Amino acid sequence: MPIEGRTKIDQVLELDVFKVDEIVVVGYGVQKKSEVTGAISSIKGESLASLATPSFDAQLAGRSSGVQITQQTGVLGEAPRLRIRGIGSISSGNYPLVVVDGVPILTGDLGGYASTNALADINPADIESMEILKDGSATAIYGSRASAGVILITTKRGVQGASKMKLAYNNYFGYAAPVNLFDLLNAEQFVLINNEKRSQRGQAAIAFSDGTAFPGRTFDTDWQRAVLRERAFQMDHNLSLTGATETSSYYFSLGYSDQDGVTRPNQMQRYTARANLDQKVKNWLTIGTSIGLTQTEYSGLNTGTNALSGNIFSAIRQHPNVPIYNPDHPTGYNIDLTNPDYVGRWNNVESIGDNLPNIVYVIDKNVYTSRVLRTLGNVYAQFKLLPFLNFKTQLGIDGSKTDGFLYWNPTHGDGKSVNGRVQNNFSNNLRWNIQNILTFNKTFFSDHNLMITLVNETQFQRSQSFNAVGTDLSNEFFSKNIISGTVGTMSVGGGMSESGFISYAGRLNYNYKGKYFLQGSLRYDGISALPPANKWGLFPGGSVGWTVTKEPFMSGIVNVVSDLKLRASYAQVGNVSIGTYPYLGLYGSAKYADYNGIAFSQMGNDQLRWETSKKFDIGFDALLFEGKYKFAFDYYNNDQDGLILDVPLPNSLGVPNNRIRKNIGAMRNWGYEFSGEAYIIRKKDFSWSIDANLTLARNEVVSLVNHQEIAYENVIVREKESIYSIYGYVYLGVNKANGMPMYKKGDGSVIQGNMANSTYYYYMPDNPTAFTTSTALSPTSDKVIFGPSLPTYFGGVNSKVNFRGFDFTVMFRYSGGNYVMNATRRDLVNLNFVNNGKEILGRWKSVDEPGDGWTPKLWYQGNTFVNLTGHATSRFIEKGDFIKLQTLTLGYTFPKQLLRRAGIDNLRIFAQGQDILMITKYTGIDPEMETTGTDLNGTPRQKVITFGINLTL
Repeated sequence: MPIEGRTKIDQVLELDVFKVDEIVVVGYGVQKKSEVTGAISSIKGESLASLATPSFDAQLAGRSSGVQITQQTGVLGEAPRLRIRGIGSISSGNYPLVVVDGVPILTGDLGGYASTNALADINPADIESMEILKDGSATAIYGSRASAGVILITTKRGVQGASKMKLAYNNYFGYAAPVNLFDLLNAEQFVLINNEKRSQRGQAAIAFSDGTAFPGRTFDTDWQRAVLRERAFQMDHNLSLTGATETSSYYFSLGYSDQDGVTRPNQMQRYTARANLDQKVKNWLTIGTSIGLTQTEYSGLNTGTNALSGNIFSAIRQHPNVPIYNPDHPTGYNIDLTNPDYVGRWNNVESIGDNLPNIVYVIDKNVYTSRVLRTLGNVYAQFKLLPFLNFKTQLGIDGSKTDGFLYWNPTHGDGKSVNGRVQNNFSNNLRWNIQNILTFNKTFFSDHNLMITLVNETQFQRSQSFNAVGTDLSNEFFSKNIISGTVGTMSVGGGMSESGFISYAGRLNYNYKGKYFLQGSLRYDGISALPPANKWGLFPGGSVGWTVTKEPFMSGIVNVVSDLKLRASYAQVGNVSIGTYPYLGLYGSAKYADYNGIAFSQMGNDQLRWETSKKFDIGFDALLFEGKYKFAFDYYNNDQDGLILDVPLPNSLGVPNNRIRKNIGAMRNWGYEFSGEAYIIRKKDFSWSIDANLTLARNEVVSLVNHQEIAYENVIVREKESIYSIYGYVYLGVNKANGMPMYKKGDGSVIQGNMANSTYYYYMPDNPTAFTTSTALSPTSDKVIFGPSLPTYFGGVNSKVNFRGFDFTVMFRYSGGNYVMNATRRDLVNLNFVNNGKEILGRWKSVDEPGDGWTPKLWYQGNTFVNLTGHATSRFIEKGDFIKLQTLTLGYTFPKQLLRRAGIDNLRIFAQGQDILMITKYTGIDPEMETTGTDLNGTPRQKVITFGINLTL
């Protein structure tokens, strides 16, 4: 703008808040956001880097519509459940494809004896951005691997033009604690309740706080706190160096993370190193590499939800009126002198029920570890053949080597029956991937923009494992490794599998004046997991878009609707997570007396084919009021067919497991996604922005084998119902006349149970205590579906305020519409000689003291009948709705003018809380601690308070 001698200048600056021309990563390339016609969510790595989590994936929850991420446990190393637009298969894999810097990586557990989440090997501080590809148009370029969605991760690189080298140091430290604890009986209440269990059955008391065995030595032990940590220390350090010259750019980083889990002795230590280099050799040639090295070490434990040494299963049952330690016992722990398999009874007359050991001894003495050494990277060369034509070739590799070690102490617990156990295992996973990408990008006659991408991709994967087991230890000294001659019995085993695929793909993007958009893609995949006749599959996809605001008729309202794009897409994609050799008839090892041999182990099906997902999406993106407000909407419909299910075969055929796998099932996911961002206030010293998203999701099973439902303990898979719907008996409460449980049968009749003979009788209102006509609860005709176990709505709200260097961020996450079978709650009213939750205090005691009307009369060892273990009932079925304060952050960035004197470019300090508040009517620890709708004895999730620093020189 010319000054022309003026001393006062009035200039209106263009408001630039949300941009439509930012670059997003798509499959095998990048694209302007304004030209994207698919459903893609973009998340910046900086929003996750400072969060104290074992892996970045856990903190994606609530940040994108259509994406549901659930951290089901507080055990470090356990991978969260990750779903993009619902469940995509009934029996096969449902995990999205994850691509890091163009390399499809291994996901899931990488082996060992402690849980190992493959995504935890990626340092969150190294992540520049993540794109979540949700619809068919965005995912179709990945063909056979795209049915569950795709996550693209881009790591940081040096930026051309930023010649100044930058050194950055980021760290945080803090403490984690369980989000909640189970409300258990104390010693006095335990004695009262367990003796009442006996007295109601006419039996003598067996529980005593004080007694003849140890007179005057009373205890009120909190076993739950003994196995959990209230202050689990966690810290993370990251050092990075980045810069660029005219011809080269670089990013180097080192990272160290040390996290204690909320359950003893769970721990994770991670060491990371990364080098990303790009070198312009010639004007027409650029080469580069991205190499990440990680060593992650985990300490784990037995978390079995129905295991005697499961940390929570055992801790909530331990007697509170006995101690953990006993100095008079040779081990120093309280172990029963009569039966050393059990925790010590102390002043109680009998040993603990359910055959439980001293769980603290087991946790202190047993060892579960995994050590993962991971190499993840690529090398590439990019040739600029013509100004509009580029060719890129890339070799990617993902290699992991996992050492696992297990030790069971011979004195007490799991290892006692075999006089100790030592195990070593080793897993070696290698995946290499070669991609050749040709990109044509040219504008014709100023208005016609054309981009064509051609891809050839080849991938190979080999998985090898070896394990050795030794039992009957000669001495506890030999507890660090299997050592020859120190075990009485030794066995070894191992396995190997290989798989691969070859692909050819193409994508065409065309737009006219940035107004009308057309995209089409086609991928031809061949994979080794399918028989020769069906090995190759064709996966088409297409989308259209229209930027309405570029039409002349919209010119009058562009100050209100700054940008509006309508889009629609359709594609067919596949699922390769169907096993390594599912179509082959296989033989496996078998023994006959003392002879080694082989036996038929899998019935093959040479007609097996792809599981296919047909994805349809229609939506729009809008910027309002000169970019101050951003809004997006999508309706999606995913039809999955050809789902692989087990088809029963007659026993007389002699087929292993009496089944064969066939493409029979079908399922549908559909829903609505809403997301918005807004700058409420934007001034020099003060700004306030909000972003939010909401997903309304539905699921329906369309077809099963011979229309036959698949029933599990607490859920059912039935046609025309949501997959894994909660399925059980209708509980009506307690008969106030006698304390017996009452249920409603499928025909509407009311029945009551007689604890004395474990038989049901029809309830007669005029004679409520009579047991006249016997009946039964039918597992087929008397059970009902209570509702879906999948949430029908979920989302998040994030608010950020900046004021004179201070930044304050608060994020809420919500979910609901689903039901949860609270099986832990059922365990906590156990009628054996174990501890209980305080809900049991509401039991029926007499006609004059009917209790809460929901908890029946106590009946010693009547657990199976009274509480209907093995079945879901409305007594324990609850709604899973919740609102959580997911993240709360307060930071301060020091003024630039103050920092320059010390040669500091940026300095920020912050305090942060995660998972610190939950609003819910769910009576368990957390409604997200469920697996296929059942919450059973899970390790509590963690809430974390951290403090940190971000420093750049």
